[in-house]
Amino acid sequence: MAIQILDEYKNRTEYKLLKDFYDCQVAQMNSLQTGILVLPGILLSKLGKQQLDLLNTWLEDNKNQLILTPSWTKMNLKEILHSSVDIGISRTDDNYEGIPIGFLIDTTVKDVVFQQNGKKFGIHYRKNTGTGLVTVVTLPLLDYKMIQLEDKLKALFNSLLVAEDVKQESLVETKDFILGDIHVYLIILTGADIDLSQCLSNIIHKYFGVFIDEETAKQGYQDLIANQYINKNGLLSKGMDVIQERNLKSFINAVKQRREKEDGWI
Repeated sequence: MAIQILDEYKNRTEYKLLKDFYDCQVAQMNSLQTGILVLPGILLSKLGKQQLDLLNTWLEDNKNQLILTPSWTKMNLKEILHSSVDIGISRTDDNYEGIPIGFLIDTTVKDVVFQQNGKKFGIHYRKNTGTGLVTVVTLPLLDYKMIQLEDKLKALFNSLLVAEDVKQESLVETKDFILGDIHVYLIILTGADIDLSQCLSNIIHKYFGVFIDEETAKQGYQDLIANQYINKNGLLSKGMDVIQERNLKSFINAVKQRREKEDGWI
């Protein structure tokens, strides 16, 4: 069983990363198949009444699962999903097992998937036993800035899936390399043709939100050159192998898109 994503939003970064984890099927709202639909929660505010009606009709089948993930904005899902209880999405500044979180779930729903210190970051909800499952999660499981936690996020996302066959189809975990997070950041940036001739620390922080001192960043860059992963002209074959083995192409594309937007190309 494939995980479904909406055709009109298929180029969103969240979906690009999801396709690295699972076999995904592009679908229209009026032609959803039985199974799982992943939808960034913020898109609920962009869907028209007809699309929301189709979504709620699809959720009347108890074999279906809707997984709502970040990005989020402040909202209450009660009216949107015709739920019998409030499912509020509110801003927070928190951390779950090393994962920064910007939103929490304010609800009395009892089936909690992720919580910490009384705060809920993931829930399962059914209106009744005859209807589909709605999974709401505020952990940034499909955020390319969290590349250093990729394996952990993949495992957490896999834990949300109800259909066993989908879990079995998920990609095998990436192999371990003798490479640190800094090296992976630099390989991604090199693959995206980012100029790394100076201010490496600032560049890593800009694209990945991680603070690394300049000396450590420069040492990481020299490590990659010494071990023939990259050179001053770009990636070498060993660097390309890392991108393929670790499914980093979508991360590279995300960095390229951000750079192009900032340069005014798109």
